[in-house]
Amino acid sequence: MSLTLVASACGSDDTASDAVDEIEAVADEPIEAESTEEAPVDESSDEPAADEPAVEEILENRPVEVTGDALAVYDSTIPDDTIGTAAPVIAGQSFDGTPVTLGGASDNPTMIVFLAHWCPHCNDEIPELVSLDDAGSIPEGLDVIGVSTAVDPGASNYPPSEWIVEKEWPWATMADDEELSAIAAMGGSSFPFTVILDADGNVLARRGGSATADATLEFINAALG
Repeated sequence: MSLTLVASACGSDDTASDAVDEIEAVADEPIEAESTEEAPVDESSDEPAADEPAVEEILENRPVEVTGDALAVYDSTIPDDTIGTAAPVIAGQSFDGTPVTLGGASDNPTMIVFLAHWCPHCNDEIPELVSLDDAGSIPEGLDVIGVSTAVDPGASNYPPSEWIVEKEWPWATMADDEELSAIAAMGGSSFPFTVILDADGNVLARRGGSATADATLEFINAALG
């Protein structure tokens, strides 16, 4: 599915390049004669010790699987007919491969915030959201998840895995794929793009563009009723 951005939104025609992993085949070594001497320990090895967990590779894009129909593209000039309907379930991962799921039944309502690292409006939005969290103003029981999307290696603030840390984003983050499947499934048409779902995965509200902390709090409270 392709994603078309409205003219007023931040945009980029570039997409992230495909990552290609190279795997080297290692030939079997001949078996040496048995020896009573202990083999020397190679302290220069990069392999993790047996009792140390392997470190997951950081990737700026991760696979995304969408189950269910995509929401209609959001248009602020008309009533949003998706309100009250079921959002698709999006199964993805964080930058380090940790599973992240958007939509479907959950313990709490969820606010999903789609962000592009190069977008100035997203860079304005994050501090406003963080200030709400610092002030304890995010309603109790509302989960917040960020989605890094529209990754562009040639644009500012790349890579997003480091950018989101520098911006002190305190919540979990999903890495969208190169086709922008996650934001397209939610009907996003601009950056930032925000969707609030209830605990059953139904749409409570959608919004395009950045806003002040106060305006965002009003948006949240109106959605949650």
